[in-house]
Amino acid sequence: TTQAMIIAQTAIATPIVVGFTAASMSALPPKLRLQVYALGASRTQMLWLLVREVRLPLLAAMMAAFGAAISEVGASVMVGGNLEGETRVLTGAILVEQSQGDFGPALALGIILLALMIAVNALFTWVQYGVRRDRWQPQAGGNERDALTPPLTSL
Repeated sequence: TTQAMIIAQTAIATPIVVGFTAASMSALPPKLRLQVYALGASRTQMLWLLVREVRLPLLAAMMAAFGAAISEVGASVMVGGNLEGETRVLTGAILVEQSQGDFGPALALGIILLALMIAVNALFTWVQYGVRRDRWQPQAGGNERDALTPPLTSL
């Protein structure tokens, strides 16, 4: 069923997101949480701040999880079958066309899959660039001379 396929894809993507998230959270300064509490932040405010600090690695986690989920064919076929019009996914359609010897449609579907991956990764990269650029903007009411400037390697 479609629900089983969603659960299978989630099971594939979740360890990737958890691993990236754990690694990025462990890279934060150990006393940051205590410092935020000392400044009077609530637990929700503290969690929001920590998520904002690791937003770029979290975006990378989403990119990696999406790549793993969209390229997976085995789990989808195992739990949902490969029924045309019901549970056939793009990678399953490529597999069927290739196994029948129809290499033209298989190649066309592969190009569509590749274009989809490039488009989604370009979107994530554009969002990531916007997030990174926000870091170098001067604060409201501050002096532009006091704003940090990005290193030349990131231009």
